[in-house]
Amino acid sequence: MGWLYEGVPDEEHEGHAVGVLANGVIPTYGSGGRWSEMEFRDGWWSPGSGADAPGAEPAWLVPACVCGWRGDRVAYDPRAEEAARALWDAHMDDVTVYFLSVAKAAEGLVGVLEKARKDGEYDARPLAVVKALRVTQTRIGTEIAAAVGAARAQELSWELIGDALGVTRQTAHERYREVPAVAAEERELEAELSQK
Repeated sequence: MGWLYEGVPDEEHEGHAVGVLANGVIPTYGSGGRWSEMEFRDGWWSPGSGADAPGAEPAWLVPACVCGWRGDRVAYDPRAEEAARALWDAHMDDVTVYFLSVAKAAEGLVGVLEKARKDGEYDARPLAVVKALRVTQTRIGTEIAAAVGAARAQELSWELIGDALGVTRQTAHERYREVPAVAAEERELEAELSQK
């Protein structure tokens, strides 16, 4: 069994690492009239149907999903499987983002703002709208920082965080390097305790 993502049917999305040899070949095996790629898991080739494993370690791992998605090659070393899994997790974040309540709330906010603009609120009281949006922007900024802290608590790279923010690794690091690497639940508990 490959990588699974909670709440997503594994027949739609199950991840695994595909090994690529130094000559660029991806070892395969035949079964039931089909050819399949050999997975590389826990430091071993996983040949199916009695196929022989290649006599060499892979040069790269490529994260893959049964949906057809492929990630970038990761140079093989002892941590390559973790890096490949992190790329697949990022793919699954993209897949599941619209299942999240936070994504639904963001979509709802955009809809409300579009309606307010069409209904003339921006023209009727522009300064009030600017102030309301500034407060909203500040709150969203605080929530982004909490999510970045949660990502850092899981030891996700600045590159992955930057990708999620739509900025470079360097920009993400510059903006959020002072944010403590703390899970969101812990941050909430600390905030509650500091208010008492």
